[in-house]
Amino acid sequence: MERLTYDFCIAGKHCWQVKGADNLECGEVCKSRDDEGCNGCPIADAFDRLAAIEDILGDDYDLGRLKELLQADRDGRCVVLPCRVGDTLYYIGGTYKTLIKPATVEEVYIGDGVFAVGVSRGFKTFTLQEKEWYKSKKEAEAALERMEGEEK
Repeated sequence: MERLTYDFCIAGKHCWQVKGADNLECGEVCKSRDDEGCNGCPIADAFDRLAAIEDILGDDYDLGRLKELLQADRDGRCVVLPCRVGDTLYYIGGTYKTLIKPATVEEVYIGDGVFAVGVSRGFKTFTLQEKEWYKSKKEAEAALERMEGEEK
């Protein structure tokens, strides 16, 4: 996405400007301004983008932390986990693999391109590979239906 601002540095001090508007006010740069607002105005576009960013971030955010996470993502060091410890996952089990069972995530494993979770069900603890569990009971039911359809 193209930046809407630029740094018009004066005497070594930052002075941010909106591209296409410089230091002018909205009324001076709008190509089409009417009772419904501005159209094609770089100032309005910048404010709209800022509002969208603030909607995503909410009221409580740390720009330093956001920069750190973005750099980690760019460096390939950032992973978004599909679940976290304490979540309930569903797997297909039972003697004939026909039952949908819930399990609680106790640990998360990442290594050698494999993602797995250590889960517990009652006193039983075991590991599920990524393709062996589902985030919702509905997803597990759909998978079980597909499996049953393949057996016919």
